[in-house]
Amino acid sequence: MRAAYCTLGCKVNKYETDAMTEILEAAGYKTVEFDEYADVYIINTCTVTAVADRKSRQMIGRAVEKGGLVCVCGCLTQRDAQSILDREGVDAVLGSSGKSRILEVIRRLQAGETKINAVGDIRKERDFEPLQVSRSHERTRANIKICDGCNNFCSYCIIPYTRGPVRSRKPEDIMAEAKRLAASGVREVVLTGILVSSYGKDMQGVGFIDVLEGLQLIEGIDRIRLSSMEPTLLTEEFCTRAAALSKLCPHFHVSLQSGCTTVLKRMNRKYTAEQYAEYIANVRKAFSNPAITTDVIAGFQGETEEEHAQTMAFLQKVGFAKLHVFPYSKREGTAAARMPGDLTGDVKKQRAAEIIALGEKMSHAYAQSLIGTEHAVLLEQYCAEGICEGYIERYLHTEIPGMPGEIKRVKICGTEGEKLLCDVID
Repeated sequence: MRAAYCTLGCKVNKYETDAMTEILEAAGYKTVEFDEYADVYIINTCTVTAVADRKSRQMIGRAVEKGGLVCVCGCLTQRDAQSILDREGVDAVLGSSGKSRILEVIRRLQAGETKINAVGDIRKERDFEPLQVSRSHERTRANIKICDGCNNFCSYCIIPYTRGPVRSRKPEDIMAEAKRLAASGVREVVLTGILVSSYGKDMQGVGFIDVLEGLQLIEGIDRIRLSSMEPTLLTEEFCTRAAALSKLCPHFHVSLQSGCTTVLKRMNRKYTAEQYAEYIANVRKAFSNPAITTDVIAGFQGETEEEHAQTMAFLQKVGFAKLHVFPYSKREGTAAARMPGDLTGDVKKQRAAEIIALGEKMSHAYAQSLIGTEHAVLLEQYCAEGICEGYIERYLHTEIPGMPGEIKRVKICGTEGEKLLCDVID
């Protein structure tokens, strides 16, 4: 039997698809490319934006055209299960939870059941779903999912409604998975979750920093990288303990969304612009020239020219290594969708373009600040004969001689676009 997979959205979805792949491979399924014929097609959907919805539905259509069993799972099905299941050619839907049951659902279909709706009430979920992986398709780097769900309910975001409340994974399960990955040749782990900074809030006596300190002790794991986090995690105590971990990469993707406190309040974010700056100051006090990256939403509901200008000034004040910029996209079912003051598409695009241009200048300036310094590059894959691409600890890209899986010491001598130019030391 052959199975093909399509993943849309975030690193969490990627992790969950990898876990489903291992479940089916253990049952004898061969993994094939999505464009090939397969007996089963699994589409892991995303619904964070209207564009994500559209892409998810397009990939469902492509699978239906192939003629095999079609199972759709993920955040879009959690939100809109029945309309997807009613679509001709779709055989089963699972939600954002329940993916560990994928083999059971497929066997029910093969036994003759039709139109299976395995989507449960995500609001009632209280336990971390027991998915796991033992290897990485990227070979040198692997995601480890440590938590699920979100309790923040930012006014623009649909995800708390499709992922449910925070559920943290047991620390011993995280460590066991990291050991399996290290044994398979993985040298860098990326801690992922819907909101990794919420890890442990549903548990007694354990927090995110405890997981990092545990991973530091695992032989074979050379790097620990963090995915997107909330600024409120970055207390002085957390940063001091984190800075003592030699394997932790000094790269922090800290969600901002707006540099204007009045906009942050409408977004239902849990900090002011001034507090955000203080959290970043904690990071810079503990780490030498860390890479601070962030997300910014341009043109949120009711955003005035003055509020946009405040965001631009705040971005310049804090300074970032990279900005990820998104024009505001209204999501039905969220508090923001009911707010007045929706801006025109042209205004959103213009403001996003201004922030992107500023971000490009800051990215260049940060890369330039690294010239003359030494770093370790983890090589990932060949990009030319004898040349591999890889990333320094601060997640900037370079290409140097070597083999995948090697860690090379380099000195940065210049930049070429977003690529670092490096001399290999050893």
